Amino acid sequence: MIVAELSMITMGTGTSGSSYVKAIHQVLKESGLNFVPGPMCTVVEAGGMAEIFEAVQRADEALVEMGVGRIITTVKIDHRLDKEISIETKMGAIEE
Repeated sequence: MIVAELSMITMGTGTSGSSYVKAIHQVLKESGLNFVPGPMCTVVEAGGMAEIFEAVQRADEALVEMGVGRIITTVKIDHRLDKEISIETKMGAIEE
């Protein structure tokens, strides 16, 4: 499992980004990927890199369709190979 942090910043769209965040979350819901919204980014869980980047591309396309002229996207990926990880296991590790 891969856990990724996703942040997409829309430029030139005003000070409120909530409608864009909602659109990104809708794309993630439709993808079927597990995700957890946060105040500054969204954490996504997937079986592989392709799933992550496919969802990012669809989110980007949704923002373009909304008229966004510039999008700054940051993706940070935790691809751990020595054991299975998930959003839940990562959160559990810091709560113990």
